[in-house]
Amino acid sequence: MCACMHARMLMWMQSVAFTAAPFLMVAAAWFVIFGLFLSIILLCYCCCRKEQYAYSKTAYTLSLILLILFTITAIVGSIVLYTGQGKFDQSTKKALKYIVHQAELTAERLGKVCNDLAAAKKITVAQVFLPVNMQDDIDEIQTKLNVSAVELSHRTKENRQHIHDILQRV
Repeated sequence: MCACMHARMLMWMQSVAFTAAPFLMVAAAWFVIFGLFLSIILLCYCCCRKEQYAYSKTAYTLSLILLILFTITAIVGSIVLYTGQGKFDQSTKKALKYIVHQAELTAERLGKVCNDLAAAKKITVAQVFLPVNMQDDIDEIQTKLNVSAVELSHRTKENRQHIHDILQRV
């Protein structure tokens, strides 16, 4: 993975975090404000007993039921989000493992092709060797394949670590 791809992934993760941040702040503020108002109402109810308002018991019951319903809905939504995040994390790790395995397999196969080319240089037919220019071409291709295999292995290890670090932060 090139540096530009790493930067794109980092920008994508930041985008996801900044998209969720306002909603998380609103939810936190709602719980804090709700807790404060509940405490104030409880304090006033216990310390400053007054005559009941003209609201019916049905209105109070309905308000309490709706409050409990919305709170349960928020809790269930949080559980669903948490579970979804776990599934996303697992699927991302599986995809990363698969991609790394494929890259390592490709590097291994490139190494085998290099070995096959080295063996092909030594082939003789009726005591006649390959021409020198063909052997030079095989050497050049073999060198390029070796460099590609080493570069692929190096970048795979490097990118695996970068992606793993990003996943750990998320």
